[in-house]
Amino acid sequence: MLHHNELQPQMSWQLPTFNTVPTQQVLNDFYLREIAEPWDFKRAPRNDEYITIHRLEHQWNQYEEGRADCANLPSTAAEFLIWYQTLHQEHRREVAPFFEYLAERSSLAELNFYIAMEEQVDGRFDDVIALAQLGMSGDMKMALAENFWDEMGLGQLNEMHTLLFKDSAQRLQAFSALPETVVEAPFEALKNGNILLMYALRRQYHPRLLGALTILEHTAPYRFSRTVKAMRRLGVPEQAIYYHHMHVKIDANHGKQLLNRVIVPLIEASPAALEEICRGCLIRYNIAADYYRSIAQRLNFPASLAQ
Repeated sequence: MLHHNELQPQMSWQLPTFNTVPTQQVLNDFYLREIAEPWDFKRAPRNDEYITIHRLEHQWNQYEEGRADCANLPSTAAEFLIWYQTLHQEHRREVAPFFEYLAERSSLAELNFYIAMEEQVDGRFDDVIALAQLGMSGDMKMALAENFWDEMGLGQLNEMHTLLFKDSAQRLQAFSALPETVVEAPFEALKNGNILLMYALRRQYHPRLLGALTILEHTAPYRFSRTVKAMRRLGVPEQAIYYHHMHVKIDANHGKQLLNRVIVPLIEASPAALEEICRGCLIRYNIAADYYRSIAQRLNFPASLAQ
């Protein structure tokens, strides 16, 4: 597991670049303090701490906006659907070499590392979905509520997705019989979780969050299917595969519902939100691609997968 150092009340450090482990760790620590357990309320950030964090977030967002291709963005819901499908297909092609290698050629140690990294940067996804519902009404809220209820295991404690994921990772670790090591996640991996937490916690980024969640959920079934294939090829017990297998179908539905019941109605109700939704899709695309490349580099995958 990653070890998070508590952000000290008096922050005297100079603002470093956001593309470093220390900076992304500071952000992650801060976000986890914002959504800490109820009994941990004394660690909640103080008002004066937000000044530095907001400055850092602004710099990070400017960077991500600058490398997002916002030329020729759609202007209507109908145009958005065409634009989005193209982006979805490009995302699939971008990550396919990594996941095909994982499915067909990865070793048990490589698979174990990937799953351990996924567990570490999960980003409190159920809390992100809960926060995404704030301010919504009608069917849009119902769509997110159904997504959240799935995350809650449809009311069954032992089926909660966070618990299932942790159990899957533990079972894989035990099956692999490899020594458990504490691995420092690369900054690309920390960004992968932090971007969702930031967008969920800062209300001005609500449309970006919805765009990011849509492409995340819509592209997840392919990733999970490749992970399942790798696990079965390597003889991993079905109990460890269960979580990943169930998400092939669940996330396909989540992506579809987010697109049709949240994104399109939001665009139709507020055309001003359209550009922000697109930015969320594009920024999530870039950060996810960086994340998978960083894993390929750490595992010394073939050079073509780590470029």
